[in-house]
Amino acid sequence: MCLLFLFTKEFWLGEADPPSDVKEVFANYSSTKMSTKNLHDFLVHRQGNTDEEARKIGETIFKHKFKHPLSLKDFHRYLFDVELNSPIKASEVKDDMHAPLSHYFVFTGHNSYLSGNQLTSESGVDPIIKALQKGVRVIELDIWPNSSDDDIEVYHGNTLTSRVKFVDCLEAIKEHAFSASPYPVVLNFENHLTPELQAKAATMVKQTFGDLLFYPKISSMKEFPSPQSLMNRIIVSAEPPTDVNTSSEYNNIITIKDGKPKDGLLKETLSAIDSNNVSQLNLEESDLQEASESYAPDLARFSLNNIIRVYPKGLRIDSSNYDPFPGWINGAQMVAFNMQGDGRFLWLMHGFFLANGGCGYVKKPNFLLHNHLHPQSTLVPLPVKKTLKVKIYTGHGWRSDFTKSYFDICSPPDFYVEIGVFGAPSDAVTFKTKKVEDSWTPVWKEEFSFPLTVPELAVLSIEVSDSEVGKDDFAGQVSFPVSELKNGIRAVPLLDRNGDKLASVKLLMRFDIT
Repeated sequence: MCLLFLFTKEFWLGEADPPSDVKEVFANYSSTKMSTKNLHDFLVHRQGNTDEEARKIGETIFKHKFKHPLSLKDFHRYLFDVELNSPIKASEVKDDMHAPLSHYFVFTGHNSYLSGNQLTSESGVDPIIKALQKGVRVIELDIWPNSSDDDIEVYHGNTLTSRVKFVDCLEAIKEHAFSASPYPVVLNFENHLTPELQAKAATMVKQTFGDLLFYPKISSMKEFPSPQSLMNRIIVSAEPPTDVNTSSEYNNIITIKDGKPKDGLLKETLSAIDSNNVSQLNLEESDLQEASESYAPDLARFSLNNIIRVYPKGLRIDSSNYDPFPGWINGAQMVAFNMQGDGRFLWLMHGFFLANGGCGYVKKPNFLLHNHLHPQSTLVPLPVKKTLKVKIYTGHGWRSDFTKSYFDICSPPDFYVEIGVFGAPSDAVTFKTKKVEDSWTPVWKEEFSFPLTVPELAVLSIEVSDSEVGKDDFAGQVSFPVSELKNGIRAVPLLDRNGDKLASVKLLMRFDIT
């Protein structure tokens, strides 16, 4: 709190000077100006671009951005250009997509129709559409009879959430299913219908999706189809009806037959693997935690051919989320999240699924596919496979994206950055930069090192805050899969709480992965 009539500090909007590393690079590759050849050499030898990539970047810079040759100031501005100097690799599918579905982590939503909390919020198609546009591949719908028991509605049962028509949800899914990715959408039904309404649901699903719908012609499968074979298709995941004979139409549209541990006996369920009939096991997050502590190798073994879906515990009525990495490191393909919220765990989820071109499917690491040594099955420290070094130089753009009154109205912000790696327990660590007082263009010049034992699962988290008395102010965040980071000095765009890109806020950082 401050007295405005007594004292207000100057809001300085200028750019920070190029960091010493940038000046050094510029000097090493040029004299007083950087020519096309100088820039090409820098891009290939320091940034790791191919000759063709360097040529295209050079053409864009000199034709559309800056005059030839580049001054130090223009070179610095180029480095801050996210389109030309992105921190992650080109968005393209790199994984082999011909393996069974059980070999992939899948971008998974929970209660996908809810707009807010789990008790009183609105149900609708908009949250479903937003999730699909973000690349989510698993949409969950709770299906219930309407008040007349003659139609189907979607809502969170036994709560005060509003209701939305089942057919409206199906139509929205059909229209937006492949807006972000051509790979299959899984509809996870939590079924509370009578046999008659189950048959009606099956008819509605078939009529709405037509040829988009895939379902097996046989009652059991030895392995799931591949994402590649299911491109632009929609499949259903659900618990088989109690009486298959009276609900045969509904049972027939189910591709992934799911269920919970038999009689609550998780260990026995994981051990009773049916090699002739793959299925999906649904676990509450607390059950996953218990299982990971007691028999992690059994979880990984079960998930070789079967699917494990983890969902939030019932106490998360605020639609908060949980740490996704215990699920992933134990082989769970579907870690279901409430996509309508915010917070670090959801930001990490979004960051993780930037991998593999953002298609919503990420191939599991080899130790989860070939009975290799599981990271949690030994007390012996795992060897370091890679080391990520991160240097943060400076940032700007807050004055454009945030109002003056969002931060302290008496003075410019006191920004600091939390930089961490999340993934395997042995890799998880977070560092915090110094606080740079009274600056819209903070300069940190700090470097951090992250040794990685399971780099395949590692996600780099970056969060900027304004230091305040009491609760600090949010100032942007972003997360990236370490596997997708590009070496060199890079422009890093920040996102808002909802995961949408801020228009102007960027950091200048350097990444070195060895």
